[in-house]
Amino acid sequence: MAEPFFDHPFLKGHHAATRFEADVPDLIIRGEIPDDLAGVFYRNGSEPLYPPNEKEYHWFDGDGMVCGFYIEDGKVSMRNRWVRTPKFELEKEAGRRLFGVFGNPLTTEPEAQGVRYNTANTNAILHGGSLFACMEGAPPTRLDPETLETLGEYHYDGSISTTFSAHPTVDWFTGEMFNFGAMLNGQDGGNTVRFNIINKHGEITKTDYFETPWLSPMHTLLLTENHVIFPVLPIECSLQRAKEGGPLVSWREDLPTLVGIMARDGNCSDIRWLEMEPRHMYHEFNAWEEDGKIIADVAAGDNTPLYPNSDGTIKAHRDTTQSLRRWTIDLSGQTNTVKEEVLNDRDIHFPRPDDRMMTRATRQTFANINLNSVDGRADGMDAVMRYDTTSGEEDVYHFGPGSHCGELIFAPRVGAVEEGDGYAVTLVHRPNAKESSLAVFDANNIKAGPLAEAVVPFQVSSGFHCNYYSADSNLYQEAFVSGTA
Repeated sequence: MAEPFFDHPFLKGHHAATRFEADVPDLIIRGEIPDDLAGVFYRNGSEPLYPPNEKEYHWFDGDGMVCGFYIEDGKVSMRNRWVRTPKFELEKEAGRRLFGVFGNPLTTEPEAQGVRYNTANTNAILHGGSLFACMEGAPPTRLDPETLETLGEYHYDGSISTTFSAHPTVDWFTGEMFNFGAMLNGQDGGNTVRFNIINKHGEITKTDYFETPWLSPMHTLLLTENHVIFPVLPIECSLQRAKEGGPLVSWREDLPTLVGIMARDGNCSDIRWLEMEPRHMYHEFNAWEEDGKIIADVAAGDNTPLYPNSDGTIKAHRDTTQSLRRWTIDLSGQTNTVKEEVLNDRDIHFPRPDDRMMTRATRQTFANINLNSVDGRADGMDAVMRYDTTSGEEDVYHFGPGSHCGELIFAPRVGAVEEGDGYAVTLVHRPNAKESSLAVFDANNIKAGPLAEAVVPFQVSSGFHCNYYSADSNLYQEAFVSGTA
């Protein structure tokens, strides 16, 4: 028998678990969906099937729930499905939570020992004709792009059998996907990181390895036309600390941030490592090369908003906010420092570019931000913004007190070529509402408010990464037209 969920900031309000799957063939539209907006919007998030067994919880710990919004001819249909990982199926059969938070083996029940902790809850991406649900500690889980049926873990012909980051980067110019697996052998299994390049057909073309000085749950890499950048943050996983009563994953303010630079066609043994002050940086806007330098625009903070300190204390939100910052790296090797400057000091969460332009110079940043929430992560990011990194222009829309909005994703109009030619979409939940909506903005006039909202007749719990694929993109065509899914 399923037990009630306990009181916790990440289990109530817009975080409350809805715990059901639905198909809505034709959502009610407020306003008008533009005729030249056609494609699919995916959102993955944390939807726990059962409450944790140790009366503690973290937003990242729920089971994966993928939502798909299918846009065509001014209409929007949607469906949502749990990702049926071995963890999910085992707990569903048992009728209760079996795994410790973050899969902590010290609090995992005996019948789940030896089963992979895979929530598949962080991202949903199309590549090589397949849809993948990803989380950091497991291989990707393959889904049907249209029905969202779980097809099972995907191991790339046995090449990826352990971890696979939930934040891969696809170079739309070449079709290649760049990713890595950190913590390859679990929470006490060494500091080796695997690096992979996967071609547009979904075939691995490169596998290499490097070591990090501490066991860090890495989330993202940065990619330019000719280089890969590996950020290793002062966030440490320590099973020994957990055995002594401390947090399994913590912020180590006594450690630096390491930034590794490698040529795309190079080897991990050639990585050039730079040091900078401790920074939390899980999400980038974009990175590119300019005048012999790497320019990386990122969301970064001086402390982490996600994990406790090593002694278990948690910093207030005001001390862990992130801003849009520019990291500049000299490729000549004459300096071993990373220059940092703040471009925009809004409390920012997920900055995104026009994804088609990733690895090349861009200026239009789309992001969800916090204007009035006390704690933007627990209470909700209540606004969206387009920010021009060249002119400094802000284009902001506030959804109202108590609202929460997810990642703001650029959605090109069909046939668009230029950066920012199209729309921007996000999932919105307003306070005390029994519904959520997919809001569609003119990408160049965010402050005017949504052109349309596709109304979901139930609350879509808050989640993580989103992606939009236009119907005329290669990634969409491979998944929905070529029949390779």
